[in-house]
Amino acid sequence: MVRSFVGGLELILSLLKSTDPSVLACVCAALAKIAQDKENLAIITDYGVVPMLAQLVVMEEDILKEHLAEAIAHCCAWGVNCHEFGCLGAITPLVNYMNSKDKKVHRATAYALHQLSADPFNCITMHQSGVVSFLLETIGSSDEKLQEASAGCLSNIRKFALAAKNNYKQC
Repeated sequence: MVRSFVGGLELILSLLKSTDPSVLACVCAALAKIAQDKENLAIITDYGVVPMLAQLVVMEEDILKEHLAEAIAHCCAWGVNCHEFGCLGAITPLVNYMNSKDKKVHRATAYALHQLSADPFNCITMHQSGVVSFLLETIGSSDEKLQEASAGCLSNIRKFALAAKNNYKQC
Protein backbone atom coordinates (compact mmCIF):
# COMPACT_ATOMS: atom_id res chain seq x y z
CA MET A 1 0.00 0.00 0.00
CA VAL A 2 2.84 2.41 0.84
CA ARG A 3 4.33 1.98 -2.62
CA SER A 4 1.04 3.01 -4.23
CA PHE A 5 1.59 6.60 -3.12
CA VAL A 6 3.78 7.91 -5.91
CA GLY A 7 6.80 9.61 -4.40
CA GLY A 8 5.65 8.80 -0.87
CA LEU A 9 8.77 6.94 0.12
CA GLU A 10 10.98 9.71 -1.24
CA LEU A 11 8.94 12.27 0.68
CA ILE A 12 9.27 10.31 3.92
CA LEU A 13 13.04 10.03 3.44
CA SER A 14 13.32 13.74 2.73
CA LEU A 15 11.89 14.36 6.20
CA LEU A 16 15.06 12.81 7.66
CA LYS A 17 16.73 16.15 6.84
CA SER A 18 14.60 17.88 9.49
CA THR A 19 16.30 19.33 12.56
CA ASP A 20 13.24 18.76 14.77
CA PRO A 21 13.76 15.68 16.98
CA SER A 22 10.01 15.03 17.15
CA VAL A 23 9.71 14.98 13.36
CA LEU A 24 12.77 12.74 13.09
CA ALA A 25 11.38 10.35 15.72
CA CYS A 26 8.07 10.07 13.86
CA VAL A 27 9.81 9.51 10.53
CA CYS A 28 12.05 6.83 12.04
CA ALA A 29 9.01 5.12 13.58
CA ALA A 30 7.31 5.14 10.17
CA LEU A 31 10.46 3.84 8.46
CA ALA A 32 10.71 1.00 10.99
CA LYS A 33 7.23 -0.12 9.90
CA ILE A 34 7.83 0.50 6.19
CA ALA A 35 11.11 -1.45 6.24
CA GLN A 36 9.35 -4.59 7.45
CA ASP A 37 8.23 -5.15 3.85
CA LYS A 38 11.16 -6.39 1.74
CA GLU A 39 10.12 -4.49 -1.40
CA ASN A 40 9.73 -1.25 0.53
CA LEU A 41 13.08 -1.88 2.17
CA ALA A 42 14.72 -2.39 -1.21
CA ILE A 43 13.28 0.88 -2.46
CA ILE A 44 14.25 2.97 0.55
CA THR A 45 17.71 1.39 0.45
CA ASP A 46 18.06 2.55 -3.15
CA TYR A 47 17.02 6.04 -2.02
CA GLY A 48 19.86 6.09 0.55
CA VAL A 49 18.12 5.38 3.85
CA VAL A 50 21.21 3.82 5.44
CA PRO A 51 23.50 6.88 5.33
CA MET A 52 20.59 9.11 6.34
CA LEU A 53 19.86 7.02 9.43
CA ALA A 54 23.55 6.63 10.23
CA GLN A 55 23.94 10.42 10.37
CA LEU A 56 21.26 10.64 13.06
CA VAL A 57 22.87 8.27 15.59
CA VAL A 58 24.62 11.16 17.33
CA MET A 59 21.34 12.82 18.35
CA GLU A 60 20.68 12.95 22.10
CA GLU A 61 16.88 12.74 22.49
CA ASP A 62 15.67 9.41 23.90
CA ILE A 63 12.45 9.42 21.87
CA LEU A 64 14.51 9.68 18.70
CA LYS A 65 17.00 7.04 19.89
CA GLU A 66 14.24 4.49 20.40
CA HIS A 67 12.69 4.89 16.96
CA LEU A 68 16.01 5.35 15.18
CA ALA A 69 17.33 2.09 16.66
CA GLU A 70 14.16 0.31 15.50
CA ALA A 71 14.50 1.72 12.00
CA ILE A 72 18.15 0.68 11.84
CA ALA A 73 17.28 -2.83 13.05
CA HIS A 74 14.67 -3.32 10.35
CA CYS A 75 16.88 -1.85 7.63
CA CYS A 76 19.56 -4.46 8.38
CA ALA A 77 17.45 -7.10 6.65
CA TRP A 78 18.45 -6.00 3.14
CA GLY A 79 21.67 -6.68 1.25
CA VAL A 80 24.74 -5.09 2.74
CA ASN A 81 22.85 -2.54 4.83
CA CYS A 82 24.04 -4.18 8.05
CA HIS A 83 27.68 -3.88 7.03
CA GLU A 84 27.17 -0.37 5.67
CA PHE A 85 25.86 0.88 9.04
CA GLY A 86 29.13 -0.32 10.56
CA CYS A 87 31.23 1.31 7.86
CA LEU A 88 29.39 4.58 8.40
CA GLY A 89 30.28 4.61 12.11
CA ALA A 90 26.82 3.92 13.53
CA ILE A 91 27.85 1.14 15.94
CA THR A 92 29.66 3.02 18.72
CA PRO A 93 26.99 5.73 19.10
CA LEU A 94 24.34 2.98 19.22
CA VAL A 95 26.25 1.18 21.96
CA ASN A 96 26.21 4.45 23.90
CA TYR A 97 22.39 4.40 23.73
CA MET A 98 22.59 1.68 26.38
CA ASN A 99 23.54 4.46 28.85
CA SER A 100 20.01 5.82 28.56
CA LYS A 101 17.69 5.51 31.53
CA ASP A 102 14.77 4.71 29.20
CA LYS A 103 14.01 0.97 29.01
CA LYS A 104 12.37 1.41 25.59
CA VAL A 105 15.67 2.75 24.27
CA HIS A 106 17.46 -0.29 25.74
CA ARG A 107 15.02 -2.69 24.04
CA ALA A 108 15.22 -1.01 20.63
CA THR A 109 18.99 -0.63 20.86
CA ALA A 110 19.54 -4.25 21.84
CA TYR A 111 17.36 -5.29 18.91
CA ALA A 112 19.36 -3.07 16.54
CA LEU A 113 22.66 -4.35 17.91
CA HIS A 114 21.45 -7.93 17.53
CA GLN A 115 20.61 -7.30 13.86
CA LEU A 116 23.89 -5.46 13.30
CA SER A 117 25.85 -8.27 14.94
CA ALA A 118 25.17 -10.48 11.91
CA ASP A 119 28.24 -8.78 10.41
CA PRO A 120 31.64 -9.79 11.87
CA PHE A 121 33.09 -6.29 11.37
CA ASN A 122 30.25 -4.86 13.47
CA CYS A 123 30.87 -7.42 16.22
CA ILE A 124 34.48 -6.27 16.51
CA THR A 125 33.37 -2.65 16.76
CA MET A 126 30.70 -3.53 19.33
CA HIS A 127 33.18 -5.41 21.47
CA GLN A 128 35.69 -2.57 21.29
CA SER A 129 32.91 -0.12 22.23
CA GLY A 130 32.22 -2.01 25.46
CA VAL A 131 28.82 -3.46 24.59
CA VAL A 132 29.38 -6.77 26.36
CA SER A 133 28.93 -5.37 29.87
CA PHE A 134 25.67 -3.68 28.85
CA LEU A 135 24.38 -6.85 27.22
CA LEU A 136 25.30 -8.98 30.23
CA GLU A 137 23.27 -6.59 32.37
CA THR A 138 20.25 -6.47 30.05
CA ILE A 139 20.20 -10.23 29.50
CA GLY A 140 18.82 -10.45 33.04
CA SER A 141 16.01 -7.98 32.38
CA SER A 142 12.38 -8.84 33.04
CA ASP A 143 11.65 -7.67 29.47
CA GLU A 144 11.76 -10.83 27.34
CA LYS A 145 12.38 -9.00 24.06
CA LEU A 146 15.32 -7.20 25.62
CA GLN A 147 16.65 -10.50 26.99
CA GLU A 148 16.39 -12.23 23.61
CA ALA A 149 18.00 -9.39 21.67
CA SER A 150 20.83 -9.10 24.20
CA ALA A 151 21.43 -12.86 24.20
CA GLY A 152 21.35 -13.00 20.40
CA CYS A 153 23.87 -10.20 20.11
CA LEU A 154 26.18 -11.80 22.68
CA SER A 155 25.86 -15.12 20.85
CA ASN A 156 26.89 -13.54 17.55
CA ILE A 157 29.83 -11.73 19.13
CA ARG A 158 30.97 -14.98 20.75
CA LYS A 159 30.50 -16.97 17.53
CA PHE A 160 32.62 -14.56 15.52
CA ALA A 161 35.26 -14.35 18.27
CA LEU A 162 35.57 -18.15 18.30
CA ALA A 163 35.75 -18.26 14.49
CA ALA A 164 38.49 -15.62 14.51
CA LYS A 165 40.39 -17.50 17.21
CA ASN A 166 40.17 -20.77 15.25
CA ASN A 167 41.26 -19.07 12.03
CA TYR A 168 44.20 -17.46 13.84
CA LYS A 169 45.42 -20.88 15.07
CA GLN A 170 45.40 -22.21 11.52
CA CYS A 171 47.82 -19.57 10.23
